[in-house]
Amino acid sequence: MIKSVEFKNFRNLRGIYNFDNILNVIIGKNNSGKTNILDGIKLAFSTITNDYFKISSSDFKDSIDSNVIEIKIELNYDAIPSLDFIDSDNKKRCGFTVKIKKTQSGRYVKDITLLNGSPVALDILREDPKIPNLYLIPLIRMEDIYTAGLTTGISTFIESEEKYKKLKDESKEAIKKELKTKTDRFKKLCSKFNENLDIELTDPKFLNERVYIVDGKAEHNFNIGAGYKSIANIMLNTLDEKFNIILIDEIENHLHPALIRTLIREVRNVSNTIIISTTHSPVVINELKMEEIIDISGKSINLIEDKKCIKKLNTFLHPGRNELMLADNIILVEGYTEEVLLKYYLNNYNYNWTIINVAGVMFEPYIQLALLLNKNLIVISDNDKLLSDEQEVSARFTRLKELCKQKKIKLIEIENTLETDLYINNFLENCRDLLKQHEKYPEYYVAKPKKKVEIVEKMIDENIDLSDWHVIREIKDEFKSN
Repeated sequence: MIKSVEFKNFRNLRGIYNFDNILNVIIGKNNSGKTNILDGIKLAFSTITNDYFKISSSDFKDSIDSNVIEIKIELNYDAIPSLDFIDSDNKKRCGFTVKIKKTQSGRYVKDITLLNGSPVALDILREDPKIPNLYLIPLIRMEDIYTAGLTTGISTFIESEEKYKKLKDESKEAIKKELKTKTDRFKKLCSKFNENLDIELTDPKFLNERVYIVDGKAEHNFNIGAGYKSIANIMLNTLDEKFNIILIDEIENHLHPALIRTLIREVRNVSNTIIISTTHSPVVINELKMEEIIDISGKSINLIEDKKCIKKLNTFLHPGRNELMLADNIILVEGYTEEVLLKYYLNNYNYNWTIINVAGVMFEPYIQLALLLNKNLIVISDNDKLLSDEQEVSARFTRLKELCKQKKIKLIEIENTLETDLYINNFLENCRDLLKQHEKYPEYYVAKPKKKVEIVEKMIDENIDLSDWHVIREIKDEFKSN
């Protein structure tokens, strides 16, 4: 349904966001505008449906409401036929532009046109049967699905309790029969979350039936956990036959990691629905395909040109590594001991660094990803000097050095191995029993077999100060005070 959204002068947003999948997840720091994207989409569609959306000066960029807010929604052709048009290139398109401006009287008014600026007949548009349902979650709470309301019961107009009960029971059964297919779908889905949830009905009132969730066959209750309420709310909003746009602010809210994984896998199979969500969770990112992730800058990970890198990221970007997408100052290392030692140092001194262990020698996909997202980046790598008879750096390190030079990335060179470098720089005097001289080059020391981790653990236990290690100095110099 939604192909792209473009913002101008709406809060802190400016630019185009493309939504190419059933599930689209926006990442970015706090206060960067992720929720504003969801609000902007809701604002735009509220103009079509005439739903209430309060406008204030704070909705304008820098609160300057003399400017005009402009939100452009590009849709798939024929998604809403009333918004179809042929552009100047004779191309079939669909979509609309909402402009919001302040009048001389101080009121804020909304105006809607086609994307090409042509007027829209609102009375015809609002009768278009293809206008989608739009749900914003979690601003819609599970408790809101059932509200008694201030209404007069139909029993007031029925001459006897028996006739009223019969009418009520017959109506309820008719409604349940009508809902059966959707109820069965919902129960089947909930079983995948190991829950026996069901859909029930309130006592029917003319044009005012309500659905609510029950725990198995139990009486109507709101004691279902917040995580299952969240899941039920999302899935209930996909049962309508119309197209559904579901906006979820932080899809991970209230959910155990196992529930997150199941939910993400299931929503991809929902028909007639597009989901646009935000997240801060590495667990969520771990379950996503790279093409489903959108940075707050508007960049899709698919913009990385090397598709081999995309494939490797889809395969190897587990939660420990995908924190790269959420971090500011990133240090890529190639092994567990480097990761542990640097994390120990930054935890002691509270530096805003994120250590990402790329495991072995697979630096390039993570470099490409960090560059795409404009991250501050440092790469730390052994030069593997003693692997050659001539004590020359390895071909792998040479390629990495060229890549870093080409991309203007700081590369910190470790002499041969971490242990060799630490020994040369006088940090392993208390670990001599865990080291051995290199067979060919006795002036160099390396870790004894299976002692690499023990060396790092001993350094941490003895609280060795690494402040004067060249690696730390180079990191601090590159990241300055961060």
